[in-house]
Order: sequence, then structure tokens, then C-alpha cells
Amino acid sequence: ETTENIIIKFDGIINGKEITPSDIDITEIQNILYSLENFIFPNRKDKKDRPLISYKLESGSINHIFSVGLTTIIIFNGLIGEIASRNSIDFLDYKRAEIIENFQKIAIEKDINITFSTSLTDNKVLLINKNTKYFNTKPKNINTEMTLYGEIYQEGGIEPNLHIKTKKYGNLTVSATKEQIIEGEKRVYKVYGLNVAGKLNIGNGTLSELKLIDYINYNPIFDKNKLDNLIQKATINLSQIKDVDIWLENVREGELYE
Repeated sequence: ETTENIIIKFDGIINGKEITPSDIDITEIQNILYSLENFIFPNRKDKKDRPLISYKLESGSINHIFSVGLTTIIIFNGLIGEIASRNSIDFLDYKRAEIIENFQKIAIEKDINITFSTSLTDNKVLLINKNTKYFNTKPKNINTEMTLYGEIYQEGGIEPNLHIKTKKYGNLTVSATKEQIIEGEKRVYKVYGLNVAGKLNIGNGTLSELKLIDYINYNPIFDKNKLDNLIQKATINLSQIKDVDIWLENVREGELYE
């Protein structure tokens, strides 16, 4: 496949002189490499099958140059062109928006210009500096309901709540009413399921503002017949999904929340 270049250019004055490749630390280079890959290939499936990307660092301020296949560069060119045209990153998925937002923070912190461009004839240019405002204004938290399983290790307090230790989310605090806490048996140091409402951060998967809806008795008894029936039902639905791996990746990356 024909190769073209992606250029990420840093230019500006630091300590009274024009910045050069000698002013950039290897950790900054590593971050740029990571950011470029994740911007074009945000999912694990994409990364696994992605084509070769070669890299070199050139002077003339600081030029990060990536040689990529034509298909890849067309994707990149389209993305930066759309960002520049809309003057916004709200339309991007969470991961891509976060990458551009991080470049915006660098531009403001160091008072430098960061330019994204390509070597295509139809070259799009995205400029980020201290005057641009490429920040994601979409809410990162969505309202959700879910069931948490784990050991309740503390309950009560002036502001009534429960503390539950879960495998997936770690230790969580769930607000409750006095009636919910005192009704029924003593639950401390017992494993329970909690049906809760709260907020889910679609970027990092953390939970907040959890409120107890009701308790679910935890039943660890394994029922093979019930499991086989559930697998049989799920198989019918999964057969309708063209690519299960991509579907699972989308769930993990939060793209199905869009």
C-alpha cells in the first residue's frame, strides 16, 4: 500500500529560544506515540490488526513524523479536518476526545502551537494553541442501574449508607435510608447483591452517587440446567451479531453508550 506522512508539529519559544528536538523528553515522545496510535486505532481489535506505523523525529521546531498506509492516513485526515471544521471534539468518542483534550492542555501549559497535518494532496490542518478550546463538553457520567455483589463490611452512620467490597469496582459506598438498613437480618460481613442506581463514568468505568434500591439475596448454588438454558438462549442472540469480538470491544470501550 502507498504510504504517506502524518506530521504532528510543536513550535514555540521556551526559555527564550525556539524549541528543538533536544527539548523533548523520551516520556513525551512515548506519550505522543501512544496518543497517535490510540487516536487512529482506539479499540484493541483495531490495534491487533493495524498496519505498520514507522516514526522519526525531525528538527524545524519539533516534527513528529509517522509513515502510514494510505487508508490509515485518509482516516486521520478526515478526523482532524472534521475537528477543525466543527471547532469542537464533542462528536468524537470518549478516547479520541480525551487525546485531543490532552494536547490542548499541553499547548496551554507550555504556550506552544501544536499542528496536525498530513502529506496528502487534500491536506487538512488542525491547529491547537492557548487560544483554542478543544475540551470535551459532553457529560462523562450517565445515569445507570445495576446489581453489585460483594461483602457488606459496614453500615449505618449519621448519613445512612452501606459499604460493600466488590471484585470489579473495589470498595463502594451506597447511600440508603434508615429503614433499608435496619429492616431484616443483620447484613454486616455477609455477601449480598445490591440493586443500586447511580452514575457511571463512560471514560474510566467508575461509579459514583450510588443509592440503594433493594437487596438481593446471594445464592452461590450452581444450577447446571439453568446455566445450560441461559447459554442456549444467549447463543441465539449472539448468532445475530456479525462480529462478537468487535461488539464486546465496543461494550468495554463505552461506545454503546453514545
